[in-house]
Amino acid sequence: MISRPPKNQSEAKELSASLQTAKKYSPADVPELVDILSQDQETRLKAGRKLVERVDVEQALEILQNSDLPHTGEGHLVVHQVGFFAYKKYGLDSILKCRDYFLFACYHGAIIEAAGDQGFEQIVKMTDKCKESGSRYFQCVHAAGHSILAIWDYKLDKALKTCDQLYEKETNFAEALTSCHNGAFMENLFGVHDWGTGKEQKREWLSEDLYFPCNAFGEKYQKGCWLNQAARIYQKYNGDLVKTRETCEQIGNWQYTVWCMDNLARQIHPLTNGDINQVFNLCTQLGNYWMENCEVVNAGSFFSVGDPDKAIQICNILSSNASMAIGECFNNVIGQIASYPMAKDERQLLCKKIGGYFESQCLWQVQI
Repeated sequence: MISRPPKNQSEAKELSASLQTAKKYSPADVPELVDILSQDQETRLKAGRKLVERVDVEQALEILQNSDLPHTGEGHLVVHQVGFFAYKKYGLDSILKCRDYFLFACYHGAIIEAAGDQGFEQIVKMTDKCKESGSRYFQCVHAAGHSILAIWDYKLDKALKTCDQLYEKETNFAEALTSCHNGAFMENLFGVHDWGTGKEQKREWLSEDLYFPCNAFGEKYQKGCWLNQAARIYQKYNGDLVKTRETCEQIGNWQYTVWCMDNLARQIHPLTNGDINQVFNLCTQLGNYWMENCEVVNAGSFFSVGDPDKAIQICNILSSNASMAIGECFNNVIGQIASYPMAKDERQLLCKKIGGYFESQCLWQVQI
């Protein structure tokens, strides 16, 4: 049972390691989970704050990730409390304590707290802290897009303009602006920050038009929008992958279709329930043209949610089937290994799990 904060740095590392390898935490292990798993939202939020105050940010995140807290809007908002606390305790460095669990909820909480404290410019100062790792930086800026829309009370046009003001001048990371747009469009669709308030039915930037809001904005916003729009189409078709694919194919702009289909492939990942065999079963519904790209996207999705072993397994299955997508799959995974914020020896261990030609390529890349 975790009943007190760790006494020293050594104990903290041991505690962190044990949490990261744990399969599941229950109220018997962590007393706050009784209230965190309750049906009352206010009770959940107060218990989430109580937990992070007791065990600190990184430990609280691992406990919540490995508990029965649902990965939904309610779970997301509980993890906001971790971000709020992180900013209060660590200031700008709070962003480095967060993880991408529960749709980047810790990042969101920290960024919202920062913006409320010192305005939008504080968001840039916080996300700049993530620049040591390209993948972490894009996660941070993506989280900023979510948070900016929430701060603007779901006024999507104003949120996108704020993204422009904050990130259009970023030149070292060319996709930073799109990442912010992407976060704002995603927040507009899923509304995790206004969960349970009734605002979902009141927002102006959702409609029955399956191509809206993408068709309401100019060219520089299209990528961020279409990389989310398949999720909206999929919802409207009640989870019909084939109809969603057909609607993406009928957009009338090939690049927009490619982005839309990429997003559709990402809808498959949660449907697999962690079973990589389901990746291959479900991706066939996207048709022969899109199937292999779907499998590659899902390999990347498994890695990004913290399961690199399954990402590698998907690529190895493609290899055993002599798929044309072998190189694309391994390059996707190797790119994430090389850029993900982890120790060098951890990267090398993952490379060795790949085996063969791509193991050598991976080991060479992580040395750079």
